[in-house]
Amino acid sequence: MSESTFEFNVKNAGKNYPITLTSSESISDLKQKIEELTQIPIARQKYMIKGGLSDDSVTNISTIIKPGSTLMLLGTPDANLISKPKVKSHFIEDLSPDQQVQQFNEIPIGLKNMGNTCYMNATLQALYRIEPLRQMVLNYDAINDSSSSNPQTDVHYKLVLEMKRCFEGLQKKNFKSIMPVVLLNVLRKAYPQFAERDQSSGFFKQQDAEELLTQLFHSLNVVFGDKFGEDFRIQFRTTTTDTANANDVTVKEEESDIKLQCHISGTTNFLKAGLIDSLNEKIEKRSETTGVNSVYTVHKEIIRLPKLLMVQYVRFFWKRSTGKKSKILRKVVFPFQMDVTDMLESTYQKEKIEVREKLREVEKEKTEKERELKKRKLSGNNSEDNVASDVVMTPREEFETKKALEESQTEFWKDEYKKKFPDNLTQGENPSSVYNLIGIITHQGANSESGHYQAFMKDEKDDNIWYKFNDDKVSIIEKEKIEMLAGGGESDSALILLYEGLGL
Repeated sequence: MSESTFEFNVKNAGKNYPITLTSSESISDLKQKIEELTQIPIARQKYMIKGGLSDDSVTNISTIIKPGSTLMLLGTPDANLISKPKVKSHFIEDLSPDQQVQQFNEIPIGLKNMGNTCYMNATLQALYRIEPLRQMVLNYDAINDSSSSNPQTDVHYKLVLEMKRCFEGLQKKNFKSIMPVVLLNVLRKAYPQFAERDQSSGFFKQQDAEELLTQLFHSLNVVFGDKFGEDFRIQFRTTTTDTANANDVTVKEEESDIKLQCHISGTTNFLKAGLIDSLNEKIEKRSETTGVNSVYTVHKEIIRLPKLLMVQYVRFFWKRSTGKKSKILRKVVFPFQMDVTDMLESTYQKEKIEVREKLREVEKEKTEKERELKKRKLSGNNSEDNVASDVVMTPREEFETKKALEESQTEFWKDEYKKKFPDNLTQGENPSSVYNLIGIITHQGANSESGHYQAFMKDEKDDNIWYKFNDDKVSIIEKEKIEMLAGGGESDSALILLYEGLGL
């Protein structure tokens, strides 16, 4: 009779190792396999599982490790273990001083300002930190993916290729900052508006980051098609009613957009109020029933929420007296977590509320666990920090252990949230009506043709850490200071808000 086998993954330092074991193999056999795969000596192997796999004689391991699961492994390889090098070795001493600094620096790197290009730098930093978009661009295959290009679309494929090269630079962090000059040149060829020069000085003009964002999304959509846009697509049910004839009603469900707009009036103080107002408007048009002009109400309800929600503060307006886009400086407060339930169509609303309550239960449990962990750390009684207390670790090993623990926690809570997602969830759709703020593009100044753009992005692992991207200068700022970006003067005011669905 043949022995049964089962498969699972072991994850260490961000890499997955597929493992296959038979029912007769013991924990000792597993540890030997792990040593061969990872070069981590058995004595240093620490597993994130109850009991830590301490009894080497135990067999039938499928009763301890769930088939198909991922087991987190702590420990660092032993340089003295003999193995054939897989790739040519590169030593830290061979890198330049700037490269050595960046290799051990967790702070992201910046982009050089090439003359009024802060609008581009802020936008690229924001897009890079949207994980699904970043991965799609980094995985772009210029040879195979551009096979359907033609002379009309070729420049879009070149633009995405340069975005990929820029993203690779931000990912590798070989230098303190990078200068995407080729990307800028391709952008100006694809969209000549960004090549506009000041008539008096001859320098390139400052541009609108929101306009750049729209154009980059167009190019990404040309290259990647629907698989790109689904993560951002908002779909509406639009009801148009003649105020003079209640029977003249038109309902359409074809309209969609990649962002919600917050129009700012003299009474707009909060983001949600501005968004709701923007879903309702009045227009004048000729009635097909009566043949005369009439005033119509236009009411929009959302019937599809995306995983990633972009919100635009409509701060710029054309001022005829100055011939420029002037800026509305009014303070409009935005939330770190936003529930858009009251913007949804009634049936869709009920579905999202049901899932929302389930996800909030998980969120509450996660918050309590994090609070408890923080208390243990403050008291010096943190069992997770002492997982490998019997092993003397170097600073680098301690750093990698901490990173592995963070990754393990992140994956655990993602799985917990995913268990509550509805079965009928479509590709790119938010499971609930709740969003968490992950980034902001701001503008400082009085009009769109002057001033300065910056990006403020949340750390992907720690909700309390935010990064400020001021061209090539990147710094950490406290979460509390993000609230000051709501406007109220010529200082940094939120222009674009980026939200991600709860639990994603």
